Amino acid sequence: MSNKQKTLLMVAFEFPPSNGASVPRIESFYRYLKLWGWKVVVLTANERAYQRFNAEYKDGSDDLIYRAFALDVPRHLSIKGKYLSSLERPDRWGLTWVPCAVHVGKKLIKKYNPDVIWSSSPIPSTHHIAGKLADKANIPWVADYRDPFHYMNDSAGATLDKIQARIDRHTLENAQKLTFATEQVKQLYCDKYGDMVASKSNVIENGFDEMNFEKLKTMEASPSPFDDNKFSLYYSGVLYNHGRDPLPIFNALALLQREGKISESNFELVFQGAGDGKNFESSLNTLGIEALVKFVSPVPFLHALSNMMTCDALLLIQDERFNKQIPGKLYEYLRTQKPLLVKSPFGSATQSLAASYEGVFSCYTESESTSALSLLIKQELKKLERDIASHSRAHKAKQLNAMLLNLTRFENETS
Repeated sequence: MSNKQKTLLMVAFEFPPSNGASVPRIESFYRYLKLWGWKVVVLTANERAYQRFNAEYKDGSDDLIYRAFALDVPRHLSIKGKYLSSLERPDRWGLTWVPCAVHVGKKLIKKYNPDVIWSSSPIPSTHHIAGKLADKANIPWVADYRDPFHYMNDSAGATLDKIQARIDRHTLENAQKLTFATEQVKQLYCDKYGDMVASKSNVIENGFDEMNFEKLKTMEASPSPFDDNKFSLYYSGVLYNHGRDPLPIFNALALLQREGKISESNFELVFQGAGDGKNFESSLNTLGIEALVKFVSPVPFLHALSNMMTCDALLLIQDERFNKQIPGKLYEYLRTQKPLLVKSPFGSATQSLAASYEGVFSCYTESESTSALSLLIKQELKKLERDIASHSRAHKAKQLNAMLLNLTRFENETS
């Protein structure tokens, strides 16, 4: 065997400085694989493509990160807010990112001669690009499904559903290995595609990265969004009506306020990264809880993690639309050893995992939310001792490392 270093081409739309939800999964795989001897070459998008990004981020001196040109159709190719929906194929960025990334990717393959390609969805163009590169260069390919493609739920629209289904089928047929973030998503694909998927599918869950929690110990103190005199319930991330709807929680707060169990002097619900709250102003005012709820500006990931560690309790919202998925944030929430209020249907992947640990209060409907909130607020706040070592990002990266080695000529090596 030659002394050539094992090399991975990682194709991922979201990568730092993006603050997207999939970044922690992708970035942790990148970092641990480098630590274990891989030369990891990243093919990603230029930062202009991201709606949210950390302006303080800088690539490291030893990073091999290549950013292909990509525009977001609604933001960059619209005129007075209007644009042709036909430009969003196979997704909002694909029109520009697919041809540019394929062009750059071919150069990277020629330059670095990777042993394996790894790509991460749920953006269809990511697997589309990786598939074109893997086919052209005849390189083993691992396709990672953080979430299922939208067409699996008939949610992209008739035309896009067909386009995305075609890309997905090519991925499922041609990737040597498939990984899924939950057993439920894996089963969704196995049920639809049978042996074509089942024989090469694996589950590598999301998790928490202990390295990030270690960084908090030496990080300069950040401004806190919380009032020390109040019970602070904290939500970090985005909100939207179909998938992460806070209205049952708002209704529960209104009822508890009327019953005198909470007031603006002793309770606050803080949303960070969920916008300025304008979309919810009417509801909050009608319910009379505008003084209980505040929306604050987003902050870099480590600052948000610090806030998770200093609040009294954490709120997670994962609605029925995502019953088969588990957000990476849940693992970070569990690692904080703080009490959790989890608004997700009973029996969903998220609720089932969360409820297996102490200090978790489950709810979904307004009445369930009222009961769970009441219990959460009344409990004696104490540090919990959840054993969640099996959910560490390092543990998950070892699973990926073993899979990659088995696909290459380095298959007899260990990390």
